[in-house]
Amino acid sequence: MTTKRREATRERLVEAARELLAEIGIQGATVESICERAGFTRGAFYSNYASKDELILDIFGREKVQMIALMQSAVDSEMGGDVDGVPAALRAVDRFLAAYPRDRRSFLVQLEFVTHGIRERAVAEVYREVWIETRSDIQRVLERGVELLGGELLVTSEQAVTLLIGAYEMAMRDALLESDSDEADLTHLEGLVAALFSALVATD
Repeated sequence: MTTKRREATRERLVEAARELLAEIGIQGATVESICERAGFTRGAFYSNYASKDELILDIFGREKVQMIALMQSAVDSEMGGDVDGVPAALRAVDRFLAAYPRDRRSFLVQLEFVTHGIRERAVAEVYREVWIETRSDIQRVLERGVELLGGELLVTSEQAVTLLIGAYEMAMRDALLESDSDEADLTHLEGLVAALFSALVATD
């Protein structure tokens, strides 16, 4: 059973690791540097995690829980039919993308996840699981919304989700490269999502 003190220690280690992943990457973030940033000894680290990779996998797991909770919130709140002519599916996708982390550190951490996942098979499996579950939930939003519209997807729901998420990630990359701000300005993304949705769905 995890005690409150143990969970608080893990939280500090996770936060320290996330900061270092964004600053110097997974390869550069050593157990020693994570402990120093968190204010703990190596003993405290190894009483909670067997290795740095186990800590990374814990971060993955936490990211997954947050992602799925965010998507479920969008599904639950936006599946009530059209509002002012705006399809439920489009509102839910807009809500999801608007709430998705858009700060520089979170984006850098996500890039580190991808890079480390390509290098390490165990990490890749967890990362893939995160996105399979996330895509599945977004697909359900799209499919339900299209059904409410009485329309038809012109591509598979999986392809539609890939295009929507791809548009978001490209917008994030462009915004962070073009500005020194710690948070990406994605105000133009709403119009892009709407245009993509209209192009992907045929209605009567």
